[in-house]
Amino acid sequence: MSSASIPAGPLSVGRSPWLRGPVSLPGEPVLSALALMLAAMARGESVIDNASSAPMVDATAGALEALGAHLDRRGGRWHVQGIGVGGFLEPHAPLDLSRMGPVAPLFLGLLGGHDFPTEITGLVDEPTSAALLGFIARGGGIAERTGDRVRIRGPRFSIPLDIGLSADAHGLVAPLLLQALVATGRSSLHLPDGLHDPAEDLLAAFGARIGAETEGEVTHLMVEGMAPLRAQALSVPGDPALAVYPAVAAMIAPDSEITVNSVALCRHGLGLLDALAMLGGDIGIGEVVRGGANIVVRHAPLRGTTLPESLGIAAEDFPIVCIAAAFAEGETVIEGLGEGVRRLALTRALRANGVDCVEQRGGLMIRGRARNPGGGKVTPRLDPKLAMAFLVLGMATDQPVTIDDGAVMADLFPGFADALEHVGASFTAGGPA
Repeated sequence: MSSASIPAGPLSVGRSPWLRGPVSLPGEPVLSALALMLAAMARGESVIDNASSAPMVDATAGALEALGAHLDRRGGRWHVQGIGVGGFLEPHAPLDLSRMGPVAPLFLGLLGGHDFPTEITGLVDEPTSAALLGFIARGGGIAERTGDRVRIRGPRFSIPLDIGLSADAHGLVAPLLLQALVATGRSSLHLPDGLHDPAEDLLAAFGARIGAETEGEVTHLMVEGMAPLRAQALSVPGDPALAVYPAVAAMIAPDSEITVNSVALCRHGLGLLDALAMLGGDIGIGEVVRGGANIVVRHAPLRGTTLPESLGIAAEDFPIVCIAAAFAEGETVIEGLGEGVRRLALTRALRANGVDCVEQRGGLMIRGRARNPGGGKVTPRLDPKLAMAFLVLGMATDQPVTIDDGAVMADLFPGFADALEHVGASFTAGGPA
């Protein structure tokens, strides 16, 4: 079934005898945006394949064009005509970062190293952005917030960065690397040993002069500023928040083994993989190449456990974790889910498919078993991750599971049905056969 041909209507999936083979994912959104930024800073034309279709990536392209770069999307690829390190121009109008989400700090880091004024709207006042504005001001630049507008300007004479970061400040690494690229001289970021950001691999792929030295429990990450970047043809590593869907499918469908190709090892995805491993998932991670690693997942008996709030699982990612827990023998306590409409929709969908779950204060308890009946119809209400999670459930239940709108996944994972059918899943448009 071609995902492009799935109409806006019911979509069902039935039990699979096994799932085997490779699965490829759409690119991780923040790395997709970063790849466009680095391509805009390189000399020559870069071709970026497998970029995310998330709105923040389109918004990034628009902002880069306002800064003087030339970008063109042809099919599934971005063609970027770069203008060189330090070549961005002052924008003629305020840059709107309201659709950027986690990409917004990247723009603060990038623009904080350029000696021209930029007015910004739509910047959320949160710790990472506040810290970056503080760095700009202390480095001799301007960072002023007036109401919902922010004005920044890099220092007239830039100096290399020399900043120590804690493990909690991982969101600052990529923005500061961008700022270091346009600072004169060699910048150093001092990080806790083991804190590796996929942005480092992406910078290296574009030819940035970046290196690391470990001293005791500290890694010194060094970047040579104003060094030229080379245009590249590259593919963005897959989104780890999407890798969990084929991973859980392999975990719960008997006699299955799936390889998820080139997954970005970002912190938000590692928390999900940790949750699956705590449930007994057989998960192997291969060598990291250009910021991505293959993940091999095999079917194995799962066991109930407590998944603590400290895993940092995002609210929209709990449904797929609950599907894995439904097949884990015993009780699984899921903390940090919260209460309200999102949990209500999830518990209704679980119970409609025969999964035993009990709402608890701030979370959920699921009594798992090796087999679940399925047979329910789920209304995702514009929640693509809820839809995908229950389609994964249907790949291992006794009766097919149906969602009422297959098109809800189109923006997040356009090739979801194709990717899973390729490894053995069976979808039916219009409802159960």
